Amino acid sequence: MKRWMRGLIRGAGLLLLVWILSQVDGQKLGILIGKVDLAQLWAVPLLGLAMTGVRAWRWNMLLRLQKLELPLWRAALLYSSGIFLGSFTPGRLGDLAKGLYLRQDQGVSWEKAMAGALTDRLLDLAVMAALAVWAFFHLGLFSGWVSWAVWGLAGLGLGGWIFALKGRKIAGQAWFSRLRQQQFYQFISGMGLEMRGVVSWAGGWMLGLTFLAYILYFTQTFLLAQAQGLALSAADVSAAIVLVGLASFLPISIAGLGTREGLLIFILGRKGIPESTEAGVIYSMLFFSACFVFPAVVGALCWLKAPLPLADPKNAWR
Repeated sequence: MKRWMRGLIRGAGLLLLVWILSQVDGQKLGILIGKVDLAQLWAVPLLGLAMTGVRAWRWNMLLRLQKLELPLWRAALLYSSGIFLGSFTPGRLGDLAKGLYLRQDQGVSWEKAMAGALTDRLLDLAVMAALAVWAFFHLGLFSGWVSWAVWGLAGLGLGGWIFALKGRKIAGQAWFSRLRQQQFYQFISGMGLEMRGVVSWAGGWMLGLTFLAYILYFTQTFLLAQAQGLALSAADVSAAIVLVGLASFLPISIAGLGTREGLLIFILGRKGIPESTEAGVIYSMLFFSACFVFPAVVGALCWLKAPLPLADPKNAWR
Protein backbone atom coordinates (compact mmCIF):
# COMPACT_ATOMS: atom_id res chain seq x y z
CA MET A 1 0.00 0.00 0.00
CA LYS A 2 1.30 3.43 -0.84
CA ARG A 3 2.25 5.65 2.05
CA TRP A 4 -0.38 8.23 1.17
CA MET A 5 -3.09 5.58 1.32
CA ARG A 6 -2.01 4.46 4.78
CA GLY A 7 -1.94 8.06 5.88
CA LEU A 8 -5.43 8.60 4.49
CA ILE A 9 -6.79 5.64 6.46
CA ARG A 10 -5.07 6.77 9.66
CA GLY A 11 -6.29 10.30 9.09
CA ALA A 12 -9.96 9.33 9.03
CA GLY A 13 -10.15 9.74 12.79
CA LEU A 14 -8.61 13.19 12.59
CA LEU A 15 -11.14 14.20 9.94
CA LEU A 16 -13.90 12.94 12.24
CA LEU A 17 -12.42 15.00 15.08
CA VAL A 18 -12.36 18.12 12.92
CA TRP A 19 -16.01 17.56 12.01
CA ILE A 20 -16.97 17.04 15.67
CA LEU A 21 -15.19 20.22 16.72
CA SER A 22 -17.01 22.11 13.97
CA GLN A 23 -20.29 21.08 15.62
CA VAL A 24 -19.27 22.33 19.06
CA ASP A 25 -20.96 25.44 20.45
CA GLY A 26 -18.07 27.50 21.81
CA GLN A 27 -20.20 29.33 24.36
CA LYS A 28 -21.66 26.11 25.77
CA LEU A 29 -18.20 24.55 25.80
CA GLY A 30 -16.80 27.44 27.83
CA ILE A 31 -19.64 27.27 30.33
CA LEU A 32 -19.23 23.52 30.84
CA ILE A 33 -15.45 23.80 31.19
CA GLY A 34 -15.99 26.41 33.90
CA LYS A 35 -18.16 23.95 35.81
CA VAL A 36 -15.46 21.27 36.03
CA ASP A 37 -14.55 20.83 39.70
CA LEU A 38 -10.77 20.52 39.63
CA ALA A 39 -10.69 19.86 43.38
CA GLN A 40 -12.21 16.43 42.72
CA LEU A 41 -9.32 15.44 40.45
CA TRP A 42 -6.56 15.27 43.07
CA ALA A 43 -6.78 11.48 43.37
CA VAL A 44 -6.72 10.82 39.61
CA PRO A 45 -2.91 10.97 39.12
CA LEU A 46 -2.37 8.93 42.30
CA LEU A 47 -4.69 6.23 40.99
CA GLY A 48 -2.81 6.30 37.69
CA LEU A 49 0.51 5.76 39.44
CA ALA A 50 -1.00 2.95 41.53
CA MET A 51 -2.37 1.27 38.40
CA THR A 52 1.02 1.40 36.69
CA GLY A 53 2.60 0.02 39.84
CA VAL A 54 0.19 -2.93 39.93
CA ARG A 55 0.86 -3.73 36.28
CA ALA A 56 4.62 -3.44 36.79
CA TRP A 57 4.31 -5.81 39.77
CA ARG A 58 2.40 -8.27 37.60
CA TRP A 59 5.09 -8.14 34.89
CA ASN A 60 7.80 -8.54 37.50
CA MET A 61 6.08 -11.63 38.92
CA LEU A 62 5.76 -13.08 35.43
CA LEU A 63 9.49 -12.63 34.99
CA ARG A 64 10.13 -14.37 38.31
CA LEU A 65 8.18 -17.38 37.11
CA GLN A 66 10.61 -17.48 34.18
CA LYS A 67 13.55 -17.38 36.61
CA LEU A 68 14.41 -13.83 35.54
CA GLU A 69 15.35 -11.70 38.53
CA LEU A 70 14.59 -7.99 38.28
CA PRO A 71 14.16 -5.66 41.28
CA LEU A 72 10.61 -4.35 41.57
CA TRP A 73 11.73 -0.73 41.43
CA ARG A 74 13.64 -1.46 38.23
CA ALA A 75 10.64 -3.27 36.74
CA ALA A 76 8.44 -0.27 37.56
CA LEU A 77 10.86 2.12 35.84
CA LEU A 78 11.09 -0.10 32.75
CA TYR A 79 7.34 -0.66 32.60
CA SER A 80 6.63 3.05 32.79
CA SER A 81 9.32 3.69 30.18
CA GLY A 82 7.54 1.20 27.94
CA ILE A 83 4.31 3.18 28.34
CA PHE A 84 6.17 6.30 27.22
CA LEU A 85 7.60 4.59 24.13
CA GLY A 86 4.27 2.96 23.31
CA SER A 87 2.49 6.31 23.41
CA PHE A 88 4.10 7.57 20.21
CA THR A 89 5.69 4.60 18.41
CA PRO A 90 3.86 2.45 15.84
CA GLY A 91 2.96 -1.09 16.79
CA ARG A 92 3.30 -0.41 20.53
CA LEU A 93 7.07 -0.82 20.60
CA GLY A 94 7.12 -0.43 24.37
CA ASP A 95 6.65 -4.19 24.77
CA LEU A 96 9.38 -4.90 22.24
CA ALA A 97 11.72 -2.53 24.05
CA LYS A 98 11.17 -4.32 27.37
CA GLY A 99 11.97 -7.62 25.71
CA LEU A 100 15.07 -6.15 24.10
CA TYR A 101 16.25 -4.89 27.48
CA LEU A 102 15.91 -8.35 29.03
CA ARG A 103 17.66 -9.95 26.07
CA GLN A 104 20.62 -7.59 26.25
CA ASP A 105 20.83 -7.29 30.04
CA GLN A 106 20.35 -10.94 30.99
CA GLY A 107 21.34 -12.68 27.77
CA VAL A 108 18.10 -14.67 27.41
CA SER A 109 16.48 -15.81 24.18
CA TRP A 110 13.93 -13.66 22.39
CA GLU A 111 11.26 -16.23 23.23
CA LYS A 112 11.94 -15.91 26.94
CA ALA A 113 12.37 -12.13 26.82
CA MET A 114 9.08 -11.50 25.02
CA ALA A 115 6.92 -14.15 26.73
CA GLY A 116 6.39 -12.10 29.88
CA ALA A 117 5.60 -8.87 28.03
CA LEU A 118 3.13 -10.55 25.68
CA THR A 119 1.45 -12.51 28.49
CA ASP A 120 1.14 -9.22 30.35
CA ARG A 121 -0.51 -7.60 27.33
CA LEU A 122 -2.79 -10.58 26.61
CA LEU A 123 -4.10 -10.51 30.17
CA ASP A 124 -5.30 -6.95 29.65
CA LEU A 125 -6.83 -7.80 26.28
CA ALA A 126 -8.61 -10.88 27.65
CA VAL A 127 -10.22 -8.94 30.47
CA MET A 128 -11.07 -6.09 28.09
CA ALA A 129 -12.75 -8.51 25.67
CA ALA A 130 -14.85 -10.01 28.46
CA LEU A 131 -15.83 -6.56 29.71
CA ALA A 132 -16.72 -5.50 26.17
CA VAL A 133 -19.53 -8.07 26.02
CA TRP A 134 -20.90 -6.73 29.30
CA ALA A 135 -20.50 -3.13 28.10
CA PHE A 136 -22.54 -3.75 24.94
CA PHE A 137 -25.40 -5.22 26.98
CA HIS A 138 -25.19 -2.58 29.72
CA LEU A 139 -25.39 0.28 27.23
CA GLY A 140 -28.08 -1.45 25.17
CA LEU A 141 -26.02 -1.65 22.00
CA PHE A 142 -27.29 -5.05 20.90
CA SER A 143 -30.62 -3.80 19.62
CA GLY A 144 -31.88 -2.45 16.31
CA TRP A 145 -29.79 -0.33 14.01
CA VAL A 146 -27.24 0.33 16.76
CA SER A 147 -26.22 -3.32 16.70
CA TRP A 148 -25.76 -3.22 12.93
CA ALA A 149 -23.76 0.01 13.20
CA VAL A 150 -21.48 -1.38 15.90
CA TRP A 151 -20.80 -4.63 14.10
CA GLY A 152 -20.37 -2.77 10.82
CA LEU A 153 -17.76 -0.53 12.45
CA ALA A 154 -16.01 -3.59 13.87
CA GLY A 155 -15.99 -5.19 10.42
CA LEU A 156 -14.65 -1.99 8.90
CA GLY A 157 -11.89 -1.91 11.49
CA LEU A 158 -10.96 -5.53 10.88
CA GLY A 159 -10.95 -4.98 7.14
CA GLY A 160 -8.81 -1.89 7.60
CA TRP A 161 -6.28 -3.85 9.63
CA ILE A 162 -6.08 -6.59 7.01
CA PHE A 163 -5.74 -4.03 4.23
CA ALA A 164 -3.07 -2.10 6.12
CA LEU A 165 -1.06 -5.16 7.06
CA LYS A 166 -1.22 -6.56 3.56
CA GLY A 167 0.06 -3.34 2.09
CA ARG A 168 3.01 -2.90 4.38
CA LYS A 169 6.37 -3.61 2.88
CA ILE A 170 8.15 -4.53 6.06
CA ALA A 171 8.82 -7.96 4.58
CA GLY A 172 11.46 -6.30 2.46
CA GLN A 173 13.43 -5.18 5.50
CA ALA A 174 16.48 -7.37 6.05
CA TRP A 175 15.99 -8.01 9.77
CA PHE A 176 12.31 -8.97 9.39
CA SER A 177 12.98 -11.19 6.40
CA ARG A 178 15.67 -13.03 8.33
CA LEU A 179 13.31 -13.58 11.26
CA ARG A 180 10.49 -14.76 9.03
CA GLN A 181 12.56 -17.10 6.89
CA GLN A 182 14.86 -18.66 9.48
CA GLN A 183 13.44 -18.12 12.95
CA PHE A 184 9.73 -17.32 12.75
CA TYR A 185 8.21 -20.72 13.48
CA GLN A 186 10.86 -21.53 16.04
CA PHE A 187 10.30 -18.17 17.70
CA ILE A 188 6.51 -18.54 17.87
CA SER A 189 6.72 -22.13 19.10
CA GLY A 190 9.30 -21.32 21.75
CA MET A 191 7.46 -18.26 22.99
CA GLY A 192 4.21 -20.22 23.12
CA LEU A 193 5.84 -22.81 25.35
CA GLU A 194 7.24 -20.08 27.60
CA MET A 195 3.84 -18.37 27.88
CA ARG A 196 2.06 -21.66 28.53
CA GLY A 197 4.45 -22.43 31.36
CA VAL A 198 3.97 -19.00 32.91
CA VAL A 199 0.17 -19.15 32.74
CA SER A 200 0.01 -22.69 34.13
CA TRP A 201 2.03 -21.66 37.18
CA ALA A 202 0.16 -18.47 38.03
CA GLY A 203 -3.23 -18.06 36.41
CA GLY A 204 -5.43 -16.94 39.31
CA TRP A 205 -3.29 -14.27 40.90
CA MET A 206 -2.42 -12.80 37.48
CA LEU A 207 -6.12 -12.29 36.79
CA GLY A 208 -6.50 -10.85 40.28
CA LEU A 209 -3.82 -8.23 39.66
CA THR A 210 -5.33 -7.50 36.25
CA PHE A 211 -8.76 -6.87 37.75
CA LEU A 212 -7.19 -4.72 40.47
CA ALA A 213 -5.48 -2.61 37.80
CA TYR A 214 -8.77 -2.19 35.95
CA ILE A 215 -10.59 -1.22 39.16
CA LEU A 216 -8.05 1.56 39.68
CA TYR A 217 -8.41 2.58 36.03
CA PHE A 218 -12.21 2.70 36.11
CA THR A 219 -12.13 4.61 39.39
CA GLN A 220 -9.98 7.19 37.63
CA THR A 221 -12.44 7.56 34.79
CA PHE A 222 -15.43 7.76 37.14
CA LEU A 223 -13.78 10.58 39.10
CA LEU A 224 -13.32 12.46 35.82
CA ALA A 225 -17.05 12.15 35.15
CA GLN A 226 -17.86 13.24 38.71
CA ALA A 227 -15.66 16.31 38.41
CA GLN A 228 -17.47 17.21 35.21
CA GLY A 229 -20.84 16.71 36.88
CA LEU A 230 -22.07 14.03 34.47
CA ALA A 231 -25.14 12.14 35.69
CA LEU A 232 -23.62 8.73 35.02
CA SER A 233 -23.14 5.72 37.27
CA ALA A 234 -19.78 4.06 37.74
CA ALA A 235 -21.03 1.20 35.56
CA ASP A 236 -22.04 3.63 32.80
CA VAL A 237 -18.62 5.26 32.76
CA SER A 238 -16.77 1.94 32.91
CA ALA A 239 -18.79 0.52 30.01
CA ALA A 240 -18.16 3.63 27.93
CA ILE A 241 -14.42 3.51 28.62
CA VAL A 242 -14.24 -0.17 27.67
CA LEU A 243 -15.74 0.63 24.27
CA VAL A 244 -13.48 3.65 23.90
CA GLY A 245 -10.53 1.33 24.52
CA LEU A 246 -11.74 -1.05 21.82
CA ALA A 247 -12.23 1.84 19.39
CA SER A 248 -8.60 2.86 19.89
CA PHE A 249 -7.55 -0.35 18.13
CA LEU A 250 -9.26 0.70 14.91
CA PRO A 251 -6.64 1.57 12.27
CA ILE A 252 -8.50 4.74 11.32
CA SER A 253 -7.18 6.98 14.05
CA ILE A 254 -4.05 8.21 15.76
CA ALA A 255 -4.08 7.73 19.55
CA GLY A 256 -7.87 7.31 19.37
CA LEU A 257 -8.44 10.91 18.25
CA GLY A 258 -11.84 11.29 16.65
CA THR A 259 -13.10 7.79 17.36
CA ARG A 260 -12.90 8.42 21.11
CA GLU A 261 -14.81 11.69 20.93
CA GLY A 262 -17.40 10.31 18.53
CA LEU A 263 -18.11 7.27 20.69
CA LEU A 264 -18.31 9.32 23.88
CA ILE A 265 -20.74 11.77 22.30
CA PHE A 266 -22.86 8.90 21.04
CA ILE A 267 -23.01 7.22 24.47
CA LEU A 268 -23.67 10.45 26.35
CA GLY A 269 -26.50 11.21 23.93
CA ARG A 270 -28.07 7.80 24.55
CA LYS A 271 -27.83 8.42 28.28
CA GLY A 272 -29.66 11.73 27.94
CA ILE A 273 -26.76 13.95 28.99
CA PRO A 274 -27.49 17.60 28.04
CA GLU A 275 -25.13 19.19 25.49
CA SER A 276 -23.71 15.75 24.77
CA THR A 277 -21.38 17.02 22.04
CA GLU A 278 -19.70 19.59 24.25
CA ALA A 279 -19.76 17.26 27.28
CA GLY A 280 -18.17 14.46 25.25
CA VAL A 281 -15.38 16.73 24.01
CA ILE A 282 -14.62 17.94 27.54
CA TYR A 283 -14.58 14.43 28.97
CA SER A 284 -12.30 13.32 26.16
CA MET A 285 -9.91 16.15 27.01
CA LEU A 286 -9.86 15.15 30.68
CA PHE A 287 -9.48 11.47 29.81
CA PHE A 288 -6.66 12.10 27.34
CA SER A 289 -4.80 14.27 29.85
CA ALA A 290 -5.18 11.84 32.76
CA CYS A 291 -4.81 8.50 30.97
CA PHE A 292 -2.42 9.31 28.11
CA VAL A 293 -0.49 12.53 28.68
CA PHE A 294 0.21 12.07 32.40
CA PRO A 295 1.43 8.43 32.11
CA ALA A 296 3.53 9.40 29.08
CA VAL A 297 5.18 12.27 30.99
CA VAL A 298 5.89 10.03 33.98
CA GLY A 299 7.17 7.37 31.58
CA ALA A 300 9.46 9.90 29.91
CA LEU A 301 11.00 10.76 33.28
CA CYS A 302 11.45 7.06 34.01
CA TRP A 303 12.97 6.54 30.57
CA LEU A 304 15.56 9.22 31.33
CA LYS A 305 16.38 7.31 34.52
CA ALA A 306 16.26 3.84 32.92
CA PRO A 307 16.26 4.17 29.12
CA LEU A 308 14.98 1.18 27.20
CA PRO A 309 17.18 0.22 24.22
CA LEU A 310 15.72 0.80 20.79
CA ALA A 311 18.85 1.33 18.73
CA ASP A 312 19.92 -1.09 16.01
CA PRO A 313 16.80 -3.33 15.91
CA LYS A 314 18.39 -5.16 12.96
CA ASN A 315 20.91 -6.81 15.25
CA ALA A 316 18.49 -7.44 18.09
CA TRP A 317 17.20 -10.66 16.53
CA ARG A 318 20.61 -12.26 16.16
